[in-house]
Amino acid sequence: MTGNEMLSALGLRLEDPAQSVFTQSAKLTALNLAQKSVVNMIDNAYLVELQTKANDRSVTSGECSFDTAFGSNVNPIRNGIVGVYDETNDKWCTMIEPGDVKRLENSYLSGDTSNPVSYIFADSIYVRPTSISTIDVWYIKVPTDLAADGTECELNPALQEMVLDFAESQLWRMDGKGDRAQISYNNALNTVKVLNERYVNEKPTGIGTKGR
Repeated sequence: MTGNEMLSALGLRLEDPAQSVFTQSAKLTALNLAQKSVVNMIDNAYLVELQTKANDRSVTSGECSFDTAFGSNVNPIRNGIVGVYDETNDKWCTMIEPGDVKRLENSYLSGDTSNPVSYIFADSIYVRPTSISTIDVWYIKVPTDLAADGTECELNPALQEMVLDFAESQLWRMDGKGDRAQISYNNALNTVKVLNERYVNEKPTGIGTKGR
């Protein structure tokens, strides 16, 4: 749906197509907050439309800040960095948790040019070995805010009803109708739960998949 279509659908849900109760501005704010709620709750597997890549990002002494990687106005979603490629040595980095950094003291895991590693901490991407000078970052970006125009929502169409549910819930709550707000919120939350559980049950397994 476009921004205009989502505004119209939301107006019908709120029984206010003429915008006499809820302004266009209020509805857009609710829709954009709802988009962020959906991407923060849903499994990354459902966010392929938001996948992107930052090429040839500079690394200094093993660190690349988010500002360097993505620019000041574009950040990944939570857990949204899905891969780091070592351009210096043409190798994929093994992603580890910050708590595993101590293990890098082990010579086998130290991170050399044949086995580079990367981890995320405090709005920076760290790589080992520190001789790496350039990386590509594969990540899932925050969706672009909706506007009152013909631009399409960036989320998969299957997720857009959830955006409307969350937005409707916010606006009913603002209007003091907590019972209606809870119904819409539960609808969205239940759909998130069903989709996440479905992915867990149906996701591929085997060599080359996460955890193998």
